[in-house]
Amino acid sequence: MKTFITALFAIVAIAGQAQEARIDTIVPKFLINGYFFREMPKLPDAMPSVTRLRDNEGNSLVAIGLDVDLPKSVVRKAIPREQVHNADQFQNGVNMMRTMQELTQANVKADGTFYSPKAGEHFPQFSEKDMDGRTWTNDSVRGRVMVLNLWYSGCGPCRAEMPELSTWKEKFPNVMFFSATYHDAEIVKRITDKHHFTWTHLVEAKDMMSWIGTEGFPFTVVVDKQGIVRHAVHGTSEDKRAELLAKIKEADAE
Repeated sequence: MKTFITALFAIVAIAGQAQEARIDTIVPKFLINGYFFREMPKLPDAMPSVTRLRDNEGNSLVAIGLDVDLPKSVVRKAIPREQVHNADQFQNGVNMMRTMQELTQANVKADGTFYSPKAGEHFPQFSEKDMDGRTWTNDSVRGRVMVLNLWYSGCGPCRAEMPELSTWKEKFPNVMFFSATYHDAEIVKRITDKHHFTWTHLVEAKDMMSWIGTEGFPFTVVVDKQGIVRHAVHGTSEDKRAELLAKIKEADAE
């Protein structure tokens, strides 16, 4: 009897280990309309939106959005969500991309044009809050050079340039440096602390996100002491940052 009980406990333990191994261990290749798949299924004819997502461990998959429902025959082949490793992270990534698309495309016209601050124009009226709840407006920066950098958490180049951008604040102490994103204060603090980004961070600045339009992040604007845009550029590179620095130095010296 003792031998039988010992064997039974061993079987139960092995079964428990097997069940634990099955849960949260599958890294799928595709996430389609909220369903995870090991391989690409046969999809209905529709115009897809495609992006690659990564979790915080570096695992990646291709996320595909269709404007039609998946057939039941395809859904049956999906991996059960409880067996997907970091399923919530991947789904949150999709949700974030959807939100960003809605915000950035909000003012894009049928012909593809959209409003974005341009050199030679007055910087538009704004009223945004920072992480501490202080409201900043055009009057807050009147008579000073202002630099604004738009970013979001899913933008790798945005995060990569943050430590360098912080050195600009040290070089030009009289310039007002702002970053802006649609994220809330908690998320912004976590990201900016991690990347040592020391600018004044405007949070939940959803209206500004429409300035991205069909272009990419980051978007950086230099505004002179008269409130005129001196330079505005989408994307980032060593050459683009050098040009931004030159424009800041020029405006600050006036």
